[in-house]
Amino acid sequence: MVRRRATSQASLLHLADARQCALLLLRLFELRNKTRKARGVKRMTRAKLTAPMLKALWNRQRLAPEFLQEVADWLLMAGWVFFFAGPVYAAVQVSAVQNWPRISTAPINEDLKAVAEGKFEFDALEHLLWNPDGETSAGGDENTDSTRVEDDE
Repeated sequence: MVRRRATSQASLLHLADARQCALLLLRLFELRNKTRKARGVKRMTRAKLTAPMLKALWNRQRLAPEFLQEVADWLLMAGWVFFFAGPVYAAVQVSAVQNWPRISTAPINEDLKAVAEGKFEFDALEHLLWNPDGETSAGGDENTDSTRVEDDE
């Protein structure tokens, strides 16, 4: 019979906390950016992250919503927004979002007035929920390489 010391068993049972998990993900981003720089490619501003990759990275059997929110809070402090995006998770650098187009409510002011009065016909907008661009909104991840952080174009 092989006896293990208590310290070796304890090290096997350690789960990184949300802060530490954020640091591990940020380390992956750092390494990816180093390889991109060496290839003469601009820095990564977004990443697609699969659940199996995150589970392996963080040594977790499941990704609890509360835990993911804590990780997201730490990543935000580092300038990254982390979120669930249908079949995968994603991270986007906050600085990249600053250049995106801004949306205003001005074009639908009359509609908003009708909503406030309880007179707006939401049925006319129902088609918007049915994914008109044909983008994936749910289902399995087709990426079989569960340890990859996707390059942005």
